[in-house]
Amino acid sequence: MTTDRHQRILAWLREYPTVSARELRERLGVTAMTVWRDLRELEELGLLRRVRGGAQAATPGEPGFEAKAAAAGEAKRRIAACAVAEFVRLGDTVALEGGTTVAALVGYLPRERISVLTNSLPVAWQLRRERPELPVLLPGGWMSPVSGNLCGPDTVRRLGQLSSSGCFIGVTGLDARRGPTDPNPLEVEAKRALAQGSRRVVLLLDAGKFGRESACVTIHPRRLHALVTDAAPPPEIAAWLSEQGVRVLVAGG
Repeated sequence: MTTDRHQRILAWLREYPTVSARELRERLGVTAMTVWRDLRELEELGLLRRVRGGAQAATPGEPGFEAKAAAAGEAKRRIAACAVAEFVRLGDTVALEGGTTVAALVGYLPRERISVLTNSLPVAWQLRRERPELPVLLPGGWMSPVSGNLCGPDTVRRLGQLSSSGCFIGVTGLDARRGPTDPNPLEVEAKRALAQGSRRVVLLLDAGKFGRESACVTIHPRRLHALVTDAAPPPEIAAWLSEQGVRVLVAGG
């Protein structure tokens, strides 16, 4: 139901530049608290901007995939190289979600005997440029205008029918209280579905995200096989990961 509400809100904002909270309550048949929670979650993803009394369409030029990809670029490349060397083998089907750290894997993948499943149009396009020999499967669904990731009920349903050897995901933050978290429930649902069909789930995270916390828990830590990062986690997080049975790999310089 949350996914459906978010899609309807964004659809109205594509038609009208501003919508009031009162109109959303009436159209959606929910409480004011639910409306404001939905607007906050969508604003965190950059899909709209909250204003007095309601919300307006996000302004062009807000940071998207390309801007995020430029941040901590060298760390992401080290993480990607380590993850491929450790967890990708010829004959695998690898699942790549749409995070920019995960996208850095593309340049290190083998050029043959690998199949790729992804819910990310930017990742698919990068594969087309850098690894055109590899077969790529996209699940379809609603596209986030900021991240370019496919999400929503159709995406989740299709991903539930597919399987992979290894799934690589990124998150917005990781702390010792709630674990891995992200801001948008629509994209979280897609990540969970992608991970559900995989034999091994690997979290890729640059050290700048340790201690950060966002709105939604992305995945239960017991589903994580390993964490690949560029620096040792803080002691509290390292202890928590050890308790959860998550293997930690620190990529070399």
